[in-house]
Amino acid sequence: MRAVLATLALITSSAAARGSEIYRNYTDKRDRCFEHSRDGRPAQRRLKKQTADAYEKEGRRRDALPACGAALPVPASPPSLWCQAHRLRFPTRCGRSVLCVPQKNGNRDFSLLIYAMTYGQIPQQEISKGEKGKHPDVWMTTVTATDTVYVVSRNPYTRLLSTYLDKVLRCFGEGEKTGKEASGNCDHDLLAQSGAFPDEIAEMERTPKHAPSFADFVKLVEEATERYDLCRVDHHLCPQSQGCLLGGARRLQLLRLEHMQSWLPCLNETLGLTFLEGAGWRRWKSKPCFYGDCGGAEASNVGAVHPTGASDRVGEFYDDKTAAAALRLYREDFEILGYPTALPLTKPV
Repeated sequence: MRAVLATLALITSSAAARGSEIYRNYTDKRDRCFEHSRDGRPAQRRLKKQTADAYEKEGRRRDALPACGAALPVPASPPSLWCQAHRLRFPTRCGRSVLCVPQKNGNRDFSLLIYAMTYGQIPQQEISKGEKGKHPDVWMTTVTATDTVYVVSRNPYTRLLSTYLDKVLRCFGEGEKTGKEASGNCDHDLLAQSGAFPDEIAEMERTPKHAPSFADFVKLVEEATERYDLCRVDHHLCPQSQGCLLGGARRLQLLRLEHMQSWLPCLNETLGLTFLEGAGWRRWKSKPCFYGDCGGAEASNVGAVHPTGASDRVGEFYDDKTAAAALRLYREDFEILGYPTALPLTKPV
């Protein structure tokens, strides 16, 4: 037993030296998803009582409207909840509404919308972690039994590929720049920061010729899950259902990114999203919405560039073997979120 503990300590110190995610106090990752709001109220609460009362009344009116998207049932034996996804709370006047957005599902752009609705303007730069830390009840809110939670989902095949293109391939010098001069093309080196991968992989030279293939990456992730939960390997890999299946909410609604053009108008009307009126997403993008038939995942002009075009590149990277591996990794997401197990068709060029 002592030998096992000594070996674990050695591995832990080695991973920690690389700034590992996996060996942090991971209990911090399991934030309480359901509790009363933490200290520090969002900006819209610091209004005059008359205005605040009007917001509350308008919020109750909107809560009575039909919810958008499709009802998301919670299975009898749901997966364990890791609360890794972004839980973004709309202002009171929008009703008791929360967007739950897993990583690689557009959380940065939805955060821009929440910021605009909360503070009355679009930020000139990406919202910093420090700013989000001042108002955790806006950016990583806790959910109550009175909330309607809208879960923004994405096809698991496409999401895994997007993670590879953004958090692996860019770190080897391929792909669009993130806009951060200090870090070049890479804002999160998944293979280096995880701690779940061999040292020779984590520490290899970051040049295009050393970049692992998508098939190699998927194999590495599968091997890592023999020892660790996917959410512990890296939060970008965490299954969507483990981040957003918040069954204690009043209503749980599914919004598939691929069908954004069908549910976005409903969301605008139901929640009164004033920053999406008229030109809509064009206020900070060149399309009326940023995914689906609206024109594909297109970068906003605020902060880092994360879109990878993964939806149009599935056929370029997937084969039967990698598709089977992705299905094994994300079987619960396919089943719970209702995505077909067949590879999605890529759009014609």
